This record gives sequence, C-alpha cells and structure tokens, in this order.
Amino acid sequence: MNFAIMYHYVREPETWKGSVPISPQAFEEQIDRIGRTHEFVGPDELNKKTTKPKCILTFDDATKDQYEIAFDIMKRKGVTGYFTVMSGPLVDKNVPVFHLVHAALSKVNEDTIWENLRNILTPKQLLNLKSSEDIYSYEQSILRRYIKYTLNFILDTQESKSFLEDIVFTEFGSKQKFIDFMYINVEEFKRMKQAGMTLGVHGAQHSPFNGEADEYYNNEILPCANFMKEKLDIKPVWYTPPFGGGENKMVMLDKLKENLLSAGYKGAFTTLSGAIEDTNSFWLNRFDCNKLFV
Repeated sequence: MNFAIMYHYVREPETWKGSVPISPQAFEEQIDRIGRTHEFVGPDELNKKTTKPKCILTFDDATKDQYEIAFDIMKRKGVTGYFTVMSGPLVDKNVPVFHLVHAALSKVNEDTIWENLRNILTPKQLLNLKSSEDIYSYEQSILRRYIKYTLNFILDTQESKSFLEDIVFTEFGSKQKFIDFMYINVEEFKRMKQAGMTLGVHGAQHSPFNGEADEYYNNEILPCANFMKEKLDIKPVWYTPPFGGGENKMVMLDKLKENLLSAGYKGAFTTLSGAIEDTNSFWLNRFDCNKLFV
C-alpha cells in the first residue's frame, strides 16, 4: 500500500500547545518503523519502480521546526520528503491568524482566551461553532476547537488579528522576531532544496478555498509560486491547500483542479484520510501522523 503522511509541527508537545505536534522522538520512531516496510520517495517518484511500497512524508505550513528538527532528522537518515512554502510572512510580513492562534494558545490559558472571545459573538455566531467539530476534530478540548474556529472562520481577519497580535507580539518582542522564530526563511529553503527535498506551494496568506477558483488561484496560489520562482529558482508542480480547502474542500477538489493543471501542476495533497490507491490521481490522500498507528 502506497501512502503519504501529513505533518505540521514537529515539536515537543509540552513546549508548544497551540496545536497537536508530534514530538521529535515520535517522528524519528515513525520513520524507522515505516522504513522497514516502505521506501521513502518524493511526490515525483510515485510511479518509480521499487521493491517495496512507497511512502511520502509531507509537511504543511513551512514552520521553523520542520527545518530545524524534521529536516535534520531526515538528513541524518537519508530520507527524502515534500515540504510546502508559505510566502506571505516572508514577503508581506503578514502572519496568518491560525499561527497567531497557535502561539496564543501556547502562551495564554485557553479559558481566558475563550471567555474574552465569547463575549463578542452573536447568538447566531455561537450556533455556527458546531462546524468546528469537522475542521478541528483532532483537538480534544472543545474550547480549543471553539477558539480556533472563531478566530479562523467567524471573525474577519482584522478582528482576529487585533485580538491576537497584542498577545503574541508582546510575548515574542516584536512581529519580526515572531516571524524569524516561526517560519523557514529563504536561505533555509535553499538548503532543503539542495539536499533533495521537494518544495511545493501551500499559499500566500494561508486562506481557505473561497469557492471561486480563478480568484483563489490568482490571489493565494500564484503569488506563492512566483515567490518560489524568484527566490528559490523553482517552478512548483505540487500543491497542498491550506486547511485542506476548509469548509469548501469538496467544491475545491472539483473546481480548482483545472486551474492547477493549466499551470503545470502534477498533483496536490488533501487532508482526506486514506492510502494512495491510484498513483496517477491528481488529488492524493494522506494519513495524519498523529493517527497513523492508533
């Protein structure tokens, strides 16, 4: 069975509580375990002839821990993988709300955050929180689901940023210090490329698919692809949508494919769980790293 694994943060869970990271030790143990039965490949090698089934290690969000921890482990073990680029924080100094959420949840008690948020929501908005169960099912805490959904999907971007930036940038000293702490930079991406890692598009601002394929491609995907061409000398051919597409992910699978194919993309990775049954499929499923051996 060929399959891909989806990773986000590779950090010690005790030190980063804003999401559900996998610890460096658990990450290394997964590589060792999978390597006994599968060959690690990049997405361009899915149809490569191998004596064992293939596995692709995929990384979303371009966070610094992926370079400092995951990439370092993979280099030591001679394992390849697929990392995505998010250009907005590096180009526009724009920090996506979801990373501000993760940082705030790592530094401030969730009860305090939710109490402040709940006071500004309308009854209708409170009812919409039911949708948080689908997108943030991996979160054990209901409050954390509500906080993330409110800040990412209910409040507009400016409202969420106003709420979060004071917390996060004060904690880290400044916006630039947070960006330097949080994201893989151009020189680090170059080292990853030189080491044989595949780099693909995640997006400019990490916005979920809005239902309008042309508009979304031009505003979210193309700027990131142009950044990769200019700064990394890469014409990307692989894509991973932020939030797996979000609430419109099933519409995205149908409508966005044509834009990507026309731009020369070979394929894209979803957040839908499952093996890669057909290596020639455009949309490729993945298993969540934290649910892989559960």
